[in-house]
Amino acid sequence: MRRLSPPLFLAIFGLVLVTLMVAQLVAAALLVVVRPAGPRAMSMAGIERELEGAPDRLEMRELAGPPARTMGPSEARVAADIAARLGVPPADVHVTMARMQRERYILVDTGTAETPKLHPVLVGDFTIALRGADGRWRAHSPRGEGIFDTVEMRYVLLFLIGALVMLPVAWWVARGLARPFSELARAAEKVGQDPSQPVPVVSAPLEAKRAGEALAGMAKRLNGQLTERTAMVGALAHDFRTPLMRLAFRIEALPPDEAEPMRDDIRELDQLVDATLAYVRGASIVGEKVPIELVSLVERVASDLGGRIALARDGKGPVVVLGDPVSLKRLFTNLMRNAVTYGGRARASIWVRDGQVMVDIADEGPGLPRADLVRVFEPFYRAEPSRNRDRGGAGLGLPIAAAVARAHGGSVTLENLEPRGLLARVRLPLAPEGLARNPANARTNVALSS
Repeated sequence: MRRLSPPLFLAIFGLVLVTLMVAQLVAAALLVVVRPAGPRAMSMAGIERELEGAPDRLEMRELAGPPARTMGPSEARVAADIAARLGVPPADVHVTMARMQRERYILVDTGTAETPKLHPVLVGDFTIALRGADGRWRAHSPRGEGIFDTVEMRYVLLFLIGALVMLPVAWWVARGLARPFSELARAAEKVGQDPSQPVPVVSAPLEAKRAGEALAGMAKRLNGQLTERTAMVGALAHDFRTPLMRLAFRIEALPPDEAEPMRDDIRELDQLVDATLAYVRGASIVGEKVPIELVSLVERVASDLGGRIALARDGKGPVVVLGDPVSLKRLFTNLMRNAVTYGGRARASIWVRDGQVMVDIADEGPGLPRADLVRVFEPFYRAEPSRNRDRGGAGLGLPIAAAVARAHGGSVTLENLEPRGLLARVRLPLAPEGLARNPANARTNVALSS
């Protein structure tokens, strides 16, 4: 049965809804587990004991001078009560109650029904300033609570614990939502390199699935258009041979001084047709991809060029890629032949980094203008118009190499060397780890004839 994928906005809405529900549950649990404590309260008898004996609930600090603020009626009454209890003049006692308590106190009845006895009780924060025998003022206030002793800090601590508990769940859900789009991005990158690459099916969410289906359809149409246009170019190039042959027969009846220039033109057109057909085959026809030991293939190509390519490698062991040996041979042959043609001699090096194999082919030629380092990969473009076709070709060698590299998930780039020379770098992905660990499965003696 085909599983239905939920829309992305529903998945996000569900995640937000679950998060809000969890937050509400945590808040409800906090109200049950951490009950708010009552306000701090001290009776006059308790304050008297604290001021006359060793302070336990009050802390003392020195004042630079007498308190500046005038006491209100409630504060004056409490100050008079404290002065009477301590046996000091009322002028030596100053009381400041917190404004949030509206400078009031609570009267507590400790007597009986017949003889009530009311005592003031201070609630919340307050300050009692006393002037000592030395004339200096000292303030006494309730001791502050520890950082995790207050109810508010307990709330904060439990909220942080709840957030830490929810973090792995949110991470897992977020990765699940992002994974299809990462797969879609990788698939789009592969399609950009080679439209014939299959696009993986994205199961969820629904928007990503639709985008994957649209990408697969686009890749199919693009591949069809490229195949159709390439086939058309190949057919036209092939059909050019017939009128060229007729022209070659007709000029035989002409005088030699008139026929020879025409023969050169026909020969040049024939070479252009051959190059076009080679480009069509190289750009569109990539055979079955098999495990290939790349060092052996590069050594074989270098040997075919008469030993004018010095080969070096970084590291030991086999370097296995998955590709079409015939197409890869054409790729390295084109690059090495260019290096030998324009540099006399060249050197090649092979090294592996981050799951890719790099093949650098460097020559000692004049290099290329900066603007041509990219344009030379355009079909039929030649960097130096002054070069004749016998040496420069039709301008299809590098486009063929780039097309083959793209079909294998890689690339070809050019850069100038200092003080002179040109470096062609081929990047190809290594074969899957299973093939790389079993080099016996790689074909090192495949038929490399094109």
